[in-house]
Amino acid sequence: MNISKKGIELIKRFEGCRLEAYKDIVGVWTIGFGFTKGVKAGDRMTMEECERRLTDELREYEAGVLQACAVYPNQNQFDALVCFAWNVGIGGMSQSSVLKHHNNKDTLNAMKAFALWNKAGGKVVQGLVNRRAAEAALYFN
Repeated sequence: MNISKKGIELIKRFEGCRLEAYKDIVGVWTIGFGFTKGVKAGDRMTMEECERRLTDELREYEAGVLQACAVYPNQNQFDALVCFAWNVGIGGMSQSSVLKHHNNKDTLNAMKAFALWNKAGGKVVQGLVNRRAAEAALYFN
């Protein structure tokens, strides 16, 4: 299973695309569509490089979501879970109440659990509130 265009657009909408490395809200060096692996101060990318890297890195997240799901997700659920994992990491997604409820076939509580992941650095961040609402809406759609 692969993330759909709808899921990719959700990631792009909330990550944005920065062509020069920057420190995110918790101080992690980031570039492109939220890439953090191997990023350091002064790094630059072209838009084409960002698109290629997104395609390449998404494969790991797709595989991670599928491995964590005891209950096979539908396309919208899969897209939402990959977007969620992209932001919180495969480990975070795998240990989350979102996945626990999904694997218990409790889609309503899985949808509600996205909202619990709204903090960065211990503080509620409106961008994460908005992102989790969009992921939950896609998951439950």
